[in-house]
Amino acid sequence: MSNLTHIFKVGQKVVYKNDDFDAVEKTIPCIVKEVYPDHIIITDTKTNTDLWIEEGFNMDCVYPEYNIFNDKKEQRFKEKM
Repeated sequence: MSNLTHIFKVGQKVVYKNDDFDAVEKTIPCIVKEVYPDHIIITDTKTNTDLWIEEGFNMDCVYPEYNIFNDKKEQRFKEKM
């Protein structure tokens, strides 16, 4: 298990990938609210909802902002944040 305090910082912009089959939006812009060695808490910027993210559970759904935006379609999403 890695220490998440070395990977994420408070205030960092991240994207949460929603894999639910009925989700309207598949990517949700979020901001890291709290960082602990074994989990992070991120806040959905649209609904102000806190999400608990744990390694081995749902950490694979969180992507740093700089790691996801490559084309113009995703650039429009970035501008919404």
